[in-house]
Amino acid sequence: MALADYTASVDHLQKALGRAFAAEPWLLNLPGRSVACKIDQFYYLAVMPGFLETLGRLGGMFPDQVLETLVKTGNLITKSPERDPLIPLTVSWTGRAVTLTGAFVDADFIDRAVKTYGGLGTILNVSDLKISAADRPRIESLFQDKTPPQGLAYF
Repeated sequence: MALADYTASVDHLQKALGRAFAAEPWLLNLPGRSVACKIDQFYYLAVMPGFLETLGRLGGMFPDQVLETLVKTGNLITKSPERDPLIPLTVSWTGRAVTLTGAFVDADFIDRAVKTYGGLGTILNVSDLKISAADRPRIESLFQDKTPPQGLAYF
């Protein structure tokens, strides 16, 4: 059985996301409206399953194929042995707290998409979206031997 090469799929998804961002900039980084918001220099918090469904629609892939591609390439943060990126979180922006299912996306994946394929001159700034500090222990457990989100990601 041959190992799947996900490089072409990642590039295809980045191109699709970048082009969609150029046409609809609200797709990213606007809390309450976007499918993913930058929480620090390393990560975006993606609203699930909306992020997978949107990326799948844009890239002509099924959401489970998008999930597999992003997990296998390390673009979605997971913990062994489950490799499940989904985590319930309480988030806030402009004083409004909401509980959602999210996943952490490596910022390089989205930043490359918007800068290289979306025509943006620079990467996106950190958004106003913040995660409840009460969720921090579960997040740090998910990140296991990886750099967790910085303190600025929390309220």
